[in-house]
Amino acid sequence: MTIRTSLAALLAATLAVAQDPPVIKTTVDEVVLDVVVRDKKGKPIKDLTAADITLMDNGVKQQIKGFRLVEGAEAIELEKRTPLDPLRQLRLVTLVFEPVGQDARRIAKQAALELIKGDQGTNVFYSVMTINNGLFILQQFTSDKEKLRKAVEKATSGQLAAYASESERIKGELKTSMEQLRQTPAASTLNTSGASQQQAGSEAGGQAVQMKLIDIQNEMLRVDQAVGAGENTRVSIFGLLSLVRGQQSMPGRKTILYFSEGLWIPTHLDMPWRALMSAANQHNVTFYPIDARGVQTGGQNASAAADMARAAAASAASITADGGAVSVESVRSSETGEASVRNNVQMPLRDLAESTGGFLIGDTNDLRPSLKRVNEEVNSFYEVTYSPGITTYDGAFRKTAVTVSRKDLLVHARNGYFALPPDVRGSTPLLPYEVSLLKALDSKPLPRDVEFRTAAIRFEPGKESTKASLVMEVPFANLGFTEDAEKKAFRGRLSLMALVKDSKGEVVQKFSRDLPQSVPAALLPQRKAGNFVYREQLTLPAGRYTLESAVVDHETGKHGAKKAVLVVPSRVSGVGVSSLALVKNFEANAQSLAADDPFQYQGGRITPALANTIYAVKGAQMSMFFVVYPDPNISDKPQVVMEYVLDGKPIGRGEVPLPVADAAGKIPYVMSSPAENMPPGNYEVRLLVKQGSTAAEDRAFVTVAAKP
Repeated sequence: MTIRTSLAALLAATLAVAQDPPVIKTTVDEVVLDVVVRDKKGKPIKDLTAADITLMDNGVKQQIKGFRLVEGAEAIELEKRTPLDPLRQLRLVTLVFEPVGQDARRIAKQAALELIKGDQGTNVFYSVMTINNGLFILQQFTSDKEKLRKAVEKATSGQLAAYASESERIKGELKTSMEQLRQTPAASTLNTSGASQQQAGSEAGGQAVQMKLIDIQNEMLRVDQAVGAGENTRVSIFGLLSLVRGQQSMPGRKTILYFSEGLWIPTHLDMPWRALMSAANQHNVTFYPIDARGVQTGGQNASAAADMARAAAASAASITADGGAVSVESVRSSETGEASVRNNVQMPLRDLAESTGGFLIGDTNDLRPSLKRVNEEVNSFYEVTYSPGITTYDGAFRKTAVTVSRKDLLVHARNGYFALPPDVRGSTPLLPYEVSLLKALDSKPLPRDVEFRTAAIRFEPGKESTKASLVMEVPFANLGFTEDAEKKAFRGRLSLMALVKDSKGEVVQKFSRDLPQSVPAALLPQRKAGNFVYREQLTLPAGRYTLESAVVDHETGKHGAKKAVLVVPSRVSGVGVSSLALVKNFEANAQSLAADDPFQYQGGRITPALANTIYAVKGAQMSMFFVVYPDPNISDKPQVVMEYVLDGKPIGRGEVPLPVADAAGKIPYVMSSPAENMPPGNYEVRLLVKQGSTAAEDRAFVTVAAKP
């Protein structure tokens, strides 16, 4: 399914210095839907007419404007809507491999080689990609079967460490090839004569075709900034989403074969997963997932339960209460019912296939019949064109359905899409729930109906750039929860977004998260006493930025939005220091503590207090966390001085004895002072670090109140 409008570069306009709410209106759009029809025995049906088809979009019957059977490498004569029409005859097939076990690698290799050696038209181009803590390319689009064979063998070799270097090499080749093609005069035009269209079907033909394929390959490698690190499912989803969106400018049907051992989708990734299927439907990309485990046994399914428990534990780490962390057991118990439905890691693959007009290949060790069907569908399908009359791109889901009047026929077609601006391109694509968040950020005045806090805490200052941790904290107390009497639980849903804009108002980083919840009634008070804490790492060059953040409570429809200035200083040489952060919680002996987590301290994890308020009650402490970065070229040891200022008047100053630097050359430190006897007021805590003749400083503002 492809949607066309005249609103190019919408997102750039929306995410720059926006003047209007990001609800996009247009009266001109067109949907191109590809359909495969088979009889009960699996034989393709090729004699249908438009009169045999009934097409529904969002519950409304559609008038079919165009209907035709597309077969083989035929030259396609179409109404000339865009300069890319001669490219419509090309078929792009992408093979994507996830890391799998030895037996699964053998099955995946056999399947991929069987596919590429099958009967193909000269208009079919393959690329080979892998997903392993990132998206990597092992072969750019080609019809050379020997090159494809070598790439498939690399992808199924199990040598994961070699993927990154090979991918960088190919990216360099793509850049060089594009530069060479641009220097050729003929590259600027694409002759639409029959002869040129025939040339477009071979790898040696048409410079403009080659340039387009390279451009698409580069776009496919532009993974969304929201992908995050350390969460395999998130990397997989956003990697696949990048492959889909990278092909949106190529007309016609595109195909992705996805080799994996199944996929476990946690609840907070439901919306990105649905967005992947929607994007595939919008851009005519069909998925054929291949479960490389072959025929399943009960023992092979057992690992899904263990994965579920680990995912639940990871989710629990994001939820804290003001008096400490919510117990993992409590969070797990609230998620067990939902997670048990997700234990079948093959079901998401089936949904991906059936939602995008493909089919799942699994539970078999003989893949040849299924791969023959894939080749048939790559080379032959119906193309149906209609205008759904969308007037507002508001992010709502529009369900599509195709039926035929003849009996006993099976229809493979896409099942729907989100009404998002379809011409959006670039590194900051929209997810459906982000539409209302952007609207909140563009509202004047900014909405304040949902309480939340945001901070960017700087770490590791450098000459070229500085690392920072984006932290957003949303109290559950004021969020809406709706009772589900049948499940004896309460449901809620929270979404948040943060944009980092440079001095020109252009988005340089975008982060977002969707958090659906189902909480047993007995645990609702405990959940509402806690907070959702979202963290992301970012790296920014020195400069002045704007940090924009927004939250939506879907149960009540309420929003909150904030904007703040973010200054990133440069550190040419000498000692450096992080931001000074008030400590809310300390989790000793933290599980799954990442090596690059900037908040780690003595084997535990710091949770910063974004509210910056301390109550002077018995046992209260004012604990401040910071990291010192000594200059290894200076022999003197770094020295730290802390100063406390109350309502503008200095009340205390003292030196802080630092330990030696750790193996990474850093000195993380927590400075604590009893707060129970501190006079109420507004405090400024000043941190000064010296090493030799160099110095660095930071400050934090803390309010001490008499009682909660």
